[in-house]
Amino acid sequence: MRRILLASAAALVSVAPLQAEATSCWTYIDGASFCEVPLAVDLVPKTDIVVAKGVRLETVDQPETIDVILPTSPEGLTLAHPAEVLNTVAGVNIHRGSGQEHLTAIRSPVLTGGAGAGSFLYTLDGVPLRAAGFANVNALLEAPTELADRIEVFKGPGPADYGSNAVHGLINVVLASPDTGGEHLSLQGSSRGFANITSVVDLTANLRVSADLSHDSGFRDDSGFDQQKLAIQHQAEIGDWDVSTLIALNNLNQETAGFLQGDDAYLDRDLITTNANPEAFRDTQALRGQIKAVRETNLGTLILQPYARRTQQRFLRHFVPGQALDKNGHTSFGLKSGLYGDSLSAGLDVEYTSGFQYEFQNNPSRFSFVQGLHFDYEVNAIVIAGFATKDVELSDRATLHLGARGEYTSYDYDNQVDTGQSGRFIRAADRTDDYFTLTPKLGLTYDLDDVTLFARAARGSRAPQTSDLYSAQQNQVPGEADVETLDSLEAGLRGAAFDKVTFEITGFTMWKDNVFFRNANGFNVVNGKTRHEGIEASFDLDLSGGFSLTGAGTFARHRYDFTETVGSAANNITKGDRVDTAPDTLGNLALRYAGNRAGGYLRWTHVGAYFTNPGNTNEYPGHDVFTLGGQVDVSDAIQLSLRMDNVFDTRYADRADFAFGNERFFPGRPRTVFAGLTLSLD
Repeated sequence: MRRILLASAAALVSVAPLQAEATSCWTYIDGASFCEVPLAVDLVPKTDIVVAKGVRLETVDQPETIDVILPTSPEGLTLAHPAEVLNTVAGVNIHRGSGQEHLTAIRSPVLTGGAGAGSFLYTLDGVPLRAAGFANVNALLEAPTELADRIEVFKGPGPADYGSNAVHGLINVVLASPDTGGEHLSLQGSSRGFANITSVVDLTANLRVSADLSHDSGFRDDSGFDQQKLAIQHQAEIGDWDVSTLIALNNLNQETAGFLQGDDAYLDRDLITTNANPEAFRDTQALRGQIKAVRETNLGTLILQPYARRTQQRFLRHFVPGQALDKNGHTSFGLKSGLYGDSLSAGLDVEYTSGFQYEFQNNPSRFSFVQGLHFDYEVNAIVIAGFATKDVELSDRATLHLGARGEYTSYDYDNQVDTGQSGRFIRAADRTDDYFTLTPKLGLTYDLDDVTLFARAARGSRAPQTSDLYSAQQNQVPGEADVETLDSLEAGLRGAAFDKVTFEITGFTMWKDNVFFRNANGFNVVNGKTRHEGIEASFDLDLSGGFSLTGAGTFARHRYDFTETVGSAANNITKGDRVDTAPDTLGNLALRYAGNRAGGYLRWTHVGAYFTNPGNTNEYPGHDVFTLGGQVDVSDAIQLSLRMDNVFDTRYADRADFAFGNERFFPGRPRTVFAGLTLSLD
């Protein structure tokens, strides 16, 4: 049986293993494996590695830009928040909110609302965590990142075998298969009330159970959370099929801290621990089951992935006047399929979803946020998509990569209450809406031995989120939102040099039409346009003697490409203005030491200045934060870890914005020490 490489693409890793004696191992579907020499000693060129993008299998000699992260190395501690490791990737900027909340940027501004939910695709072993039209801006809180073997970050419009929401990028979380090692029990705690237990155990050679239990008291008043994640994995051979089954469960109960309001409020050491919204909360539950069945055929590798998911959520909309209670959820059944040949691949995806949305405001009316029921509706959705890709060898060194995806989406909206307008909220009559998107991809790679040149032109698109369409607001026509498209051009080079350094440099330009977003007055905009240009660079340099230097940086400009007058200079959008919450510069640099039994690192993280409102009249100055950590192997089975976040106790904001006439901030966590103990069970 032809071997398909499924695991660690280590030379793309943005965090490298610490221990010099550790090896980098790859495991195939048929169970065979091999190991390379330690990366700390001999960096493996990217062109020697094969990476699996969910069900998409191809070499790293490709026109797309992908980073693969080993999330617990070298920090040696379970993630308290996925932003801790994702923000080490060039072009990625995750804004942490309260608890496990977050907003994402990948080659983009930090996007909110329907734009934030619909512009990024989050998957678990290639299967989306949520249905495309029912996405969650905080969707990473449902991903088992604490248990991940690796996290893959795909930047720019997604590949042909992924559809809606893979507009600016894709994040795929992958768990290690049973009987591949890595069994352990980890305990950790922090000086500010965070505690965590993680366990990965193989009950049999084919059955693995992984669990993560987290508690955080929160450094702000009434801002703690409790979260439980469970993953059950099983492997079997059924005839000619290799079958992997995964059941994943997530439960979050969070007391949410609201924004600090006022000029530079995040600089006040006494104010940052307060919470003006002690009543705010978020409760989220998700259950998903998925199967990956793989077999070899005369035409290539056939992969079938049937899945089912159920998600539900209750939270208080503390970030807007009125603070309505929001309840939403959906149930989905789907199938992803693909036949992957040496140069030609094709597949078909289908999904059915039934979802609901309920919003009710108990508080008295405030401005146009009226007391009473805002929305109560159900939506049934069907998505049918097909894709095909073709690689054409132009010469021994040059390869042309072609791909396209066609996707049909149908929504059947059923309003459960009376129609009409209440304050700013518009409840539409029952209706159906249909969308078709076609997203072509064209790439070229040229192999120069140790360096690969690449270029790519691609379109990303998404059908509107159901909330974009049916949670309509004043100045919006229900169903008016259209398909959002993003066209991207990128080019760069990646490779290795002098057996000491791996690197990647990418330049990109993108333009986006029919942008749906919520403006600074809280109203929906359905036909915005934006432009995005930038350059990203990352490297990993072996300094010898156990030392290495790793860095990633981005310089980018994100601009509005249309004009909108909304009543005040602070909120008006003028063509050419910078998009708010879009820093020009992002970067991080880490110096590491890897000894035989111990290692350590010092990381500098930089976020540049950015405007916090569309009119570009308010600005956050940016920040620089340092992290110091290390670990020591007490024995072959016991490891101790220590980390200090925000070493210099810098006052900064995880998120800054301007809305409803106020500067608003989520303050960054003050200096915090984490300590951990890991027991190997292998």
